[in-house]
Amino acid sequence: MDRYRYFVFNQRNMVVLGLFQIAFSTVCVVSGFIDGVFRTESELGKTRAPIWAGMVMGVPGILALFSSQRKNPVLVHVLIVASILSCVAILVVIVYSSLTLNYGEEEELSSAPVHVIHTKFILNKVVKGANIAMLAASICSAFVVLVMAYLGCRSLPRCSCYDSVTGMVSEEPQATVYLY
Repeated sequence: MDRYRYFVFNQRNMVVLGLFQIAFSTVCVVSGFIDGVFRTESELGKTRAPIWAGMVMGVPGILALFSSQRKNPVLVHVLIVASILSCVAILVVIVYSSLTLNYGEEEELSSAPVHVIHTKFILNKVVKGANIAMLAASICSAFVVLVMAYLGCRSLPRCSCYDSVTGMVSEEPQATVYLY
């Protein structure tokens, strides 16, 4: 019996991964709001791409929380599809935050009063910090989503390591090394 392991979604790992995914998507949405409010007007800034992509990134986290409570293969399939869509949204956030780290923020402020120059400088640093936070959260989120999709694929009944009679996943026997 020790060569079997219980169904993957019955473990706490998926709950932890789901909570991390929700946290990373929240960071992306909040940083997108900060970027949208404090960024100087540009065509790329008007898209509000990090806000929408952050909302899409949160869907696999919510599905992971639901699927950890129920052994439902349909829910696991939906989780895998949502994880793939989330990878596309993560790619959008990575491209957006990489492009907007310097794009559209450099202005000529030589004729402006000193307090305006200081304010613009601080807001520029806030926007860059929000972009760096989006970039870091999206890279970590990509790792979490790929792990969730992998665990979901391993736990499906069509997986070669899944036993449909017991609902357990069989592990490969480990090689025993004898030293004489």
